[in-house]
Amino acid sequence: MKHSRKIHWLSALALASLATPVVALGTGVLDGAAGPVTRQVEQSAERLVERRMARHIEDRVETATKTLRNPLENLPSKLPVLTEQGEVAFNDVVVEDGWRAVEREWLFTGTDEEIARLDQTGITLLKRQELGGLGVNLVRFRVSPELDSREALRSILPELTDRLDRNHIYSPQTDEPPPKPQSRAPQWQSLCSSPVRVGMVDTSIATDHPAFRQARLVQSRFLKVDGAKGQLAEPRAHGTAVASLMVGDFSGDSPARLPGATLYNASVFFDRNRNLSGATLGHLLQGLNWLSEQAISVVNISLTGPDNRVLATVTGNLLDRGIVMVAAVGNQGPAAPPLYPAAYPGVVGVTAVDDSNELYRWANRGEQVMFAARGVSVPVAAPDGGLTSDSGTSLAAPVVAAALACRLLATSPEQAIEALIGTARDLGEPGRDRSFGHGLLDY
Repeated sequence: MKHSRKIHWLSALALASLATPVVALGTGVLDGAAGPVTRQVEQSAERLVERRMARHIEDRVETATKTLRNPLENLPSKLPVLTEQGEVAFNDVVVEDGWRAVEREWLFTGTDEEIARLDQTGITLLKRQELGGLGVNLVRFRVSPELDSREALRSILPELTDRLDRNHIYSPQTDEPPPKPQSRAPQWQSLCSSPVRVGMVDTSIATDHPAFRQARLVQSRFLKVDGAKGQLAEPRAHGTAVASLMVGDFSGDSPARLPGATLYNASVFFDRNRNLSGATLGHLLQGLNWLSEQAISVVNISLTGPDNRVLATVTGNLLDRGIVMVAAVGNQGPAAPPLYPAAYPGVVGVTAVDDSNELYRWANRGEQVMFAARGVSVPVAAPDGGLTSDSGTSLAAPVVAAALACRLLATSPEQAIEALIGTARDLGEPGRDRSFGHGLLDY
């Protein structure tokens, strides 16, 4: 009955908008004598209304998201981050443009001579590391309140400011509300059974989950804080979900996408509060350095944050060494600015679509989008051993990372990406666009 009323309503719209053709058909259209023609008119009108409604909804969403969807806004301006033993490790604070960072901590990459110039009043060197896999000497330092800005540091270190930046805190890119239990099993197929080596930086993985019983997982934790007792409390949900999309075997219709892979996970995220985790750039760099030493071909990064000079340098170095970086473009909405590292040149930025190939409503848009993959209401592994449903560009990125890992076995990074472009299903505007990139990789 509801369907019938809908058809009659759409028919009325068709008559109103296509008056001349309908009159030419005569009364037979209305009394059933020209049934096929009637159905064509009704279907045409229904498609017209649906397109108009879709455009109207999209316009409203676009307007609503002029105010960015930013879960960081729900955090206090100063959030003490605790170790597992309950000791304050550092303060997570608001800095320029609403981003978050470790309070008054900065990072710098340079030569021994340049590092020596940091010996200034108001600057305390905290740690120096040679990150050979990233090709940098990294220094972490704390500044006095008076020096806690780029302008202030430029006044005393004018020649170094292009290579220093805050110890920013980055966030994972899945949906904010708690994920829902999932009874529907995932459905996908293996992409290749070769012994590929894939990296990811994320939360810890619940390696005892049944989906990983056949998987080769190697993970290392980067959650220690100098001067604090113990390490930061580590979440497990996000990394478990992301890993399950690459090497999780759910049996039946859902074998692992990469059944022969060894997956290396750098656990860098800590608990901020009940629903939000974070990763300091310092820990992220340590994790990337470890991954670069594991002979991986591709690294999945399902996190986002601000443009950072140190992260930009490291990203470029990894790309120069032939490691393909696949990153989620972010979930702050269509009006949001580009997020990083997805927006750095050479990084493969990935957005999310649902089962109907509609763009995830909170997905960022822009020139950084290269591919789309399934990432809405996706069944994934949960730390408790079951399945859950979650959404976000974080869950689309590992699908593309898995596809690239298989391609990179026999080709260069450039050729592998070109091959994926050739197989992508064009969505949205013809050719590459700011919403879907080159199109959907439906694996």
